[in-house]
Amino acid sequence: MDLLNLNWISSHEFWFPSGTSKTDTQSRENFTFPQTSDLWAVPAFAVLFHILRKLYEHYICTFLLSNLNIKSERRLPSSNAQLEAVYKTQKSPPDKMITGLSKQLDMNVKQIEHWFRMRRNLDRPTVVTKFAESSWRFLFYFSIFTFGMFMLFKSPWLWDNVQCWTDYPQQSLPTWLYYYYMLEAGFYLSLLFTIAEDVKRKDFPIQVIHHVSTLFLIIFSYMCNFVRVGSLVLAVHDVSDIFLEFGKSILYANYKSLADNLFVIFAAVFIFTRLFIYPFYVIHTSAIKIRVLKPFPAYYFFNGLLVVLQILHIYWASIILKMAVKFIKGDKMADERSDDEESVSDDED
Repeated sequence: MDLLNLNWISSHEFWFPSGTSKTDTQSRENFTFPQTSDLWAVPAFAVLFHILRKLYEHYICTFLLSNLNIKSERRLPSSNAQLEAVYKTQKSPPDKMITGLSKQLDMNVKQIEHWFRMRRNLDRPTVVTKFAESSWRFLFYFSIFTFGMFMLFKSPWLWDNVQCWTDYPQQSLPTWLYYYYMLEAGFYLSLLFTIAEDVKRKDFPIQVIHHVSTLFLIIFSYMCNFVRVGSLVLAVHDVSDIFLEFGKSILYANYKSLADNLFVIFAAVFIFTRLFIYPFYVIHTSAIKIRVLKPFPAYYFFNGLLVVLQILHIYWASIILKMAVKFIKGDKMADERSDDEESVSDDED
């Protein structure tokens, strides 16, 4: 295959098994096949989710913040033009620079360190911002997982995964599965809309890769009509995120004991679904059970994307295990990816 010749992208032989014709992948009476034109609904759903999120934050989240007594009480650093000028170029100045500033400004070293800690905290996302983001994601993941599993329980390929490929590609697209895909793709696209303003954690580049990979995987599997196995991928990913986002929301509301319990549940669900069910059930279905067909280029590409996600799962599992070790030792529970606020005590003044 000549990779420099992009005609292969539009080739039927790339997208579907040999022996199938274009008429096999066209919608007709009593048979609906995924069409590329369907994907125009994705940006529309993304905009809808963006609007719904703003409405949620303005009305429902405001109500929750008030009733849960979640506030962002931050002390502002004293106005100091010289320190502010330094902060713009050096947010965490070295000890030598702090000593120099101490002599210039007639302030002791502890006062200057205290000022920089307060100033850095001012740039970090507030508890209110974190709660709004996590609670919104929890609401989506809970809703979409409930919908997806309700429909999947009625679907034969959940119980007999060989049926993910039976009669492929001539598998009619159920209406519910169309909306399941469009809602998931629209949500992940909406996350890319707001990625610049959302809470940035230490694994921000990995999060971007995850969002882009997931969105691309959804779109690609839809175009190839890999939607049956794709629905299994979506369900496996959504379930652990429910406990993650709910646990974080509860933690921001200062229910630490409940948050700790939810972390234990999240860790168990994540390890079980992402490191066992996903590789040994979902990827096995996609990579091995498809042998009822002759593999074709899109099949290899799709499975490559599944492996990329599995690598990300292993990376996040290592973070979860680090948190679990701290939890067992009795240390304070915190998101290893978070850029937490620095403590500022009154006696430093």
